[in-house]
Amino acid sequence: MSHQRFEVEPGIELNIAIDDCTDPWSSAETILMVHGLAESGEAWRGWVPHLSRHYRVARIDLRGFGRSTPMPANHPWNMERLLDDLAAVIKYLGCSKVHLIGAKSGGSMVLTMAARKPELVQSVIAVTPPVIAAAGTTDWLVQIEAEGIQAWATTTMAGRLGSKASAAEVDYWIHNIQGKTPLSTLQGYLRWVPGLDIREEVLKIQCPSLIITTTGSGLRTVDSVKAWQQKLAQSELMVIDGDAWHAAGAYPDVCGKAAAEFLKRTG
Repeated sequence: MSHQRFEVEPGIELNIAIDDCTDPWSSAETILMVHGLAESGEAWRGWVPHLSRHYRVARIDLRGFGRSTPMPANHPWNMERLLDDLAAVIKYLGCSKVHLIGAKSGGSMVLTMAARKPELVQSVIAVTPPVIAAAGTTDWLVQIEAEGIQAWATTTMAGRLGSKASAAEVDYWIHNIQGKTPLSTLQGYLRWVPGLDIREEVLKIQCPSLIITTTGSGLRTVDSVKAWQQKLAQSELMVIDGDAWHAAGAYPDVCGKAAAEFLKRTG
């Protein structure tokens, strides 16, 4: 793995982790992985072994998150700015098109990217993506500002990773992934997310797509996902039997294998 940084705007650098175990004499396609709220590219660690043998895997730290430049609390977050960042990363990587994989609000981003900038997207995989913001996200900001990020992460981790997550896994996510997010970044991001609504945009997606959700998510039902997924032109739905609403983080081997099989099958 290598880390690369580039300046997407004056004073704003994005970090990208590159995992590439492909044959050096071959020409491998690229996967760009996009994390969700209060995370970084580190959230995809368990997926990498399933994908990096046959693809160059690029895991971005979105602006404000991970090793990328923190954002001030008054930063004007919007979908277009985030998609412009993804487009800049694709150009930086020297690709004409990529396979996009995103989870949670990162899943919303990759779906919107496939709808708005189809010329850059070969396929899209979205794991538990909200097409409209879930109720209660405004309360998260209140708790974070009153009690801190780690207290909020601790409160929400049972729903995020589900009942089968070990104590060590929960501790790692609280302190090494979510707890490392700058407060100012979350203050701005959590003012944007509650207004998310891409229900109409996703219907424009024409590339092969895989949507992954869980049976026991506390944020959305399987039927609510089917309501829009079944309208996508070339889409498949995978339902994992589990009670985590962050399937990408809770079930990385199940999801990673499914992603590899989907990419191989759809070509």
